[in-house]
Amino acid sequence: MTLLRPSKRMLVFVAVVMIACIHIVFYWKPTESHEVDGLHRVGDGLHRVGDEMHRVNDGMHRVNDGMHRVNDRPQDNNEPPHTEFPSLIHHHMPAPHPSHWSLLDKLFGPPKLATKCHDIPIPPYYWTAKDAFTPAFVALPNTQPIQVGATVCVRVIVPAKPQRASVVYTPMPDIPWDSVLIDMIGTTNNVSVPVHLQMTNNVRNTRRDDVHVYEADVELRDVDEYRPRGYIEFRDAEWNPDGGLRPVDYVPEPLYVPETARVEVVDDGSSIYSLDRYLELPLCTDPAAEGRWIHTDMLPFDSHLVPEPENHDLVWLPYTCRLQRISYPDFASCLATAYPLMHWYGDSNLRRSLKKIVSMGEWCSVNTTSNATETRSCLCEDYRDPFMPFDSRYRELIIDINQTGGHALMQPTEFALVPDNTARVYLHKWEGLSIRNKPEWTQGFDARITPRYGNPQVALISLTNWDAAFSSRSYFAVEMQKLLNYVQVEYSNYTQLYIRTGQYYCCRTDATPNTPRAYSRLRNAYFDQYVIDAFRERFGSSHVIRIWNVAQVSERLPLSVRKETVKCPANHARAEVVEIENQILMNAMCNHFEPYTPMEQPSEDDLETDQ
Repeated sequence: MTLLRPSKRMLVFVAVVMIACIHIVFYWKPTESHEVDGLHRVGDGLHRVGDEMHRVNDGMHRVNDGMHRVNDRPQDNNEPPHTEFPSLIHHHMPAPHPSHWSLLDKLFGPPKLATKCHDIPIPPYYWTAKDAFTPAFVALPNTQPIQVGATVCVRVIVPAKPQRASVVYTPMPDIPWDSVLIDMIGTTNNVSVPVHLQMTNNVRNTRRDDVHVYEADVELRDVDEYRPRGYIEFRDAEWNPDGGLRPVDYVPEPLYVPETARVEVVDDGSSIYSLDRYLELPLCTDPAAEGRWIHTDMLPFDSHLVPEPENHDLVWLPYTCRLQRISYPDFASCLATAYPLMHWYGDSNLRRSLKKIVSMGEWCSVNTTSNATETRSCLCEDYRDPFMPFDSRYRELIIDINQTGGHALMQPTEFALVPDNTARVYLHKWEGLSIRNKPEWTQGFDARITPRYGNPQVALISLTNWDAAFSSRSYFAVEMQKLLNYVQVEYSNYTQLYIRTGQYYCCRTDATPNTPRAYSRLRNAYFDQYVIDAFRERFGSSHVIRIWNVAQVSERLPLSVRKETVKCPANHARAEVVEIENQILMNAMCNHFEPYTPMEQPSEDDLETDQ
């Protein structure tokens, strides 16, 4: 096989253009009287040369692409090993003499370093990495300081590994073969920013046993020095036990991180993300607003001005808006005013959220008993625990909520006749859209929902948890279309659609003996995005759609805290995190109304008068 080579004509043309560029820059000297006009002529000439160079580079890219296609073709047994043809566009000219930098700056401004991954070439030697000689490693192509809000390119190179005997696991569409958990972590503030790696545009990434190169542009919005930290969770798509395959044991592989892989984020004083300016931000109305966890010791303001911290004294602070601490009586008043009718569809995670609401925050509160938050119910599983306001075993419940609390209605009622100062919730408990629903989840919709339970202001739908655990992708896609059709029939554009993501999952494999759940970090994230995309595609132009993103709240916790969920097979968030998830929802629903102010507490004089 003969390798493609650039023609002599092209090489000569490249050389002529480069010589012309050097000659213009370094040998042309304008006279003092015509310096300005001369600079303009030089600038015009250099721009024309630059245009020619771009055309040449485009041609060389096509040549190199052709080379890769040739190199990727199968070899005959008697052919020599493939070699990579070096790309001319990676060959650098000698640096200009320092005396010429001022001229270049006048013409084009100071040089700028590329920060986006698509602007930074991938070194060819990455594609030759072999597992036997090179560990998987992290690369930051540009480690120059960046401004707050800028991005840093993060790459992970997973060397080729001999194909294993088992080839039954395959990835979801457009999802990598390898599950790589990696965060950019602040060395001072301990802020953890997840790196959502994507496959680079190269055919090698589609092959099971080839080298894989992943990358992501990560936005960093807090001043600090950041370093990447993480590991490989699974290879060979073993993160995706789809269609009844058994989950693979969780045995992480290390990622090599060079000591130089660090980037400093600086602020010129204008950052809107500064904690000193947090209280100046508008109130949050987006339940999917990105944020970070900050320890209460680092807050430049009173921690009571924001929602309560979780059990490690970390508070959740969105970047572009401000969460206020809303009491449950205030939330009940907001619901009675703006959302007197609601339909909620969800699993046990939604049940835990509702327990907080109807108990006015007392469920698993530190105010009840000194060790209440450390009980099994508060940490993980509450299904069998008695709860006076409603019975968790019922599939359908009608719950009334007012400023003193909530309770289930035990007698049939006209759903639309809601008492004054009260919000009414129709709760439909399901195991997602999975086959494990008994009776099937479609029965309630077949009997029609809105004729029986009214036309609500909000329909809140929670999926993913049971679906990723027990449904194949193809089965879920079919059931999802059924749900979309039902929603279209039941809910007019009068009803806002709130979509709750599943809980974040990581750091383990479910080991339930008889019916292991097919959870994994990438798999759960895929189901979440599938649901969001499906609702937006069907109802984005007709309904208000809000994404209650509880997954990102846990995903951005420090890794050591995330690993604590390993002790909970049900993958429930502990009660303190449930409280923060609720505060995100409460702010999103109630801060829409301007002005929204907490209810005034009655004075002692008012109480005496009432008595």
